[in-house]
Amino acid sequence: MSIRLDPRRLGALKLLAAEAGIRPGELVTRWVEERLDAARSGAPAAALDGDAMAALAARVDELARRLDELTATPTAEPAAETAAKPVKRGPGRPRKSPASPKGPKVALHDEITAVIRENGPQTAAELASAIAGRGRYLPPRSGKPLDAATVNARVSNPTYRGRFVRREHRIGLAVE
Repeated sequence: MSIRLDPRRLGALKLLAAEAGIRPGELVTRWVEERLDAARSGAPAAALDGDAMAALAARVDELARRLDELTATPTAEPAAETAAKPVKRGPGRPRKSPASPKGPKVALHDEITAVIRENGPQTAAELASAIAGRGRYLPPRSGKPLDAATVNARVSNPTYRGRFVRREHRIGLAVE
């Protein structure tokens, strides 16, 4: 089975899953199972009172705001890059990555480490937002904005896994 979501809702789903410390597919599976169990028992599907619904709505609004912040920051820089004269490449010439406007290119795992040292353990979404705000890390090749899923992938990568530790949905440094 597959489902399609618009990019904004997919981003919100990824943020919720990252904060819960699970994959987005697992979170969707939980929600579907809850709905099916509620339908089977005859209970209302949502089973949320007014206060719980208001809290959930506020949480979704907050996630949408954070998602807008994450996606808004990196889009300002590519516009300036596209105004520059394109570089023609011939056969055998290596592709040059654009230089960061705020200094030398920095690896994502090094930037994650620097942000954790400055601000302490954070969620993947908070790390992504802080790294994007610093402007030192540029995503390679794809040019897609840094998001919580990318941070989670790097922290979970076997090469870098020993550097980081997860506690209570927050990512910290393994050796401090």
